[in-house]
Amino acid sequence: MTAPPYILTALAVIVLIGTCFSHPIDTGPGQVRRSSVPCVSGPLGMESGAIEDSRITASSFYDSRFPPRIARLNAGNEGWIPSAPADQWIQIDLSRHVAVTGVVIQGDGRGLNRYVTAFTVQYSASGDSDWHGVLDADGDIRFGVSTGQSTNVTFPVVLMARYLRLLPQAWTTSVYRVRLEVLGCRVSDGTIMLIGGDDALSDRVEIYHEATLSWGAVCSNGWDLTDAHIACRQHHPFLEAVQAGASSAETDLPIVMNQVACKGTENRLVDCPFICTEYQQCNSSHVATVVCRPKMNTVRLVGGSNNSSGRVEVYRNNTWGSICDNDWDINDAAVVCRMLGFPGAEAAKAGAYFGQGSGPVHMDGVACTGSEGNFGDCPSSCWKEPQCSHSQDACVICQSG
Repeated sequence: MTAPPYILTALAVIVLIGTCFSHPIDTGPGQVRRSSVPCVSGPLGMESGAIEDSRITASSFYDSRFPPRIARLNAGNEGWIPSAPADQWIQIDLSRHVAVTGVVIQGDGRGLNRYVTAFTVQYSASGDSDWHGVLDADGDIRFGVSTGQSTNVTFPVVLMARYLRLLPQAWTTSVYRVRLEVLGCRVSDGTIMLIGGDDALSDRVEIYHEATLSWGAVCSNGWDLTDAHIACRQHHPFLEAVQAGASSAETDLPIVMNQVACKGTENRLVDCPFICTEYQQCNSSHVATVVCRPKMNTVRLVGGSNNSSGRVEVYRNNTWGSICDNDWDINDAAVVCRMLGFPGAEAAKAGAYFGQGSGPVHMDGVACTGSEGNFGDCPSSCWKEPQCSHSQDACVICQSG
């Protein structure tokens, strides 16, 4: 389906897979790969210690001074050193199935000159006989780095995995050093993603079933706008559905929900009544689709160094636009920050402090009292269209704690 022009920009493609050398290497499909991250990706615990020492193992290590557990980024200067560099691997048990998005890899912390320049990545759901290899974006089984400094390596696909292995293939000196972090996120049962559209807010609904450790699709039988609204709202609380549809495109996913009958009050799609597909089958070529859009007066921050700061943009007339900084103050900023889930505003910035926008200027002379629950409830100069240029875009810095 073709997405309307008001749909948000697509999420960046990312993430992972893997394979073990005690079993044949398989670079085939393994499980269904996802091209978007279903949650906010970040460190999974090598540096913080959330991944315990016992869950970091390797095929070998040089001696007792260089065990796998010191492959953490913050554990000394050496890292893991194998007893023989060739055909050695280091393995991380992530304790449960997670979405892995990549790794941070680093060499010797002293001179940063003893490091791995190429490696393969492998993943497994069970750590037993289901290991698979992941290809890079160019279809090569090897990932490369050109420095011993801390380097983020992002994988081209997302996959659910519990075990991750890294096998060095080339290095700068006779014996390399490895320090690393695993990047990803923990996915909750019933998490949904919208896959296959022109952007991140449209097309096929996919849902994660923790019991089977797999993603599934929703049958389009009985699928309507009420059901689609719950899916959009679960995807983000500021979204609403503008279209509920069906796709005849082939999918390799199992159908996990059929005849969904949401009441409209549910928080998640899995909370809605539906017929379990083991009792009534669905034609897998007809799966449910949605088109979501932001609700009117939804706000977002753009251009900041983190999610708590940036240029304020508001969604109106099916498009995002900025706000003129005339009379922009801390009361206005506070309402924006609270809408975004922050406790309040640290500063109200003017003069396109975080860069100029490119769309329309939607509001001028905003006069919030600071008590409003929604930015759309704030008074503004509405009689005439704003005359500001983007050099006057309003910005905020929200309290992050």
